[in-house]
Amino acid sequence: MQITIDLPEGIELDNTVRQQAEAKARQTYIMELLRYGSISTGYAAQSLNLSRLEVIELMGQYKISVFPEQTPEEITQEVAETRSLIQP
Repeated sequence: MQITIDLPEGIELDNTVRQQAEAKARQTYIMELLRYGSISTGYAAQSLNLSRLEVIELMGQYKISVFPEQTPEEITQEVAETRSLIQP
């Protein structure tokens, strides 16, 4: 996918600034995909050439929870499944 941004006339970016802006835009886009559950942390890590731990740290900067939103019923089910695994 390619995204094009039209800048106002008269704005000229040197190559370094342009590359930094493109990298930041890519990072933000990947983080937003992660926020809405469109991709996994593994895919985000691969796309950004980072480790999964680095992606989790980046998620904190973007205020993205590492835990998916769950309904009370889903949490209850998860707790029950966990209990059944640890009880003899």
